[in-house]
Amino acid sequence: MARSKHLKIYQDAYHFTRELYRIKLKLPKALKYDLGEQISSSALRMLKGVVVANGSKNKNSSLQVVTLEIEVIWVFLRMLLDLQGISKGEFNLLSERLVEISKQNNNWRSWAKKVDTAVEIV
Repeated sequence: MARSKHLKIYQDAYHFTRELYRIKLKLPKALKYDLGEQISSSALRMLKGVVVANGSKNKNSSLQVVTLEIEVIWVFLRMLLDLQGISKGEFNLLSERLVEISKQNNNWRSWAKKVDTAVEIV
């Protein structure tokens, strides 16, 4: 098991979460305490899912949580953009990072399914 902090998905999820918190600080009050809190919580659950998956034998359930949190974050990011809480540039930057995290998560899930299937066969 690699240390979580060595995984690229962990590093990307960590930086994404940190960037969200930076953005949350400058959100208007009307958005900061509802949508800002929700998106921050989802990002933390995503990050936690990566750490838990790395330390678990059965990674699929934790990686499924990461997948669901990514979907929730997409919706919240779009809502922040539509409500003018974030700029188009911030949206694009966060979207690019989230796409990268999503790709890594999907690849990890595929690998985990193959490993689980191989263990069942043996």
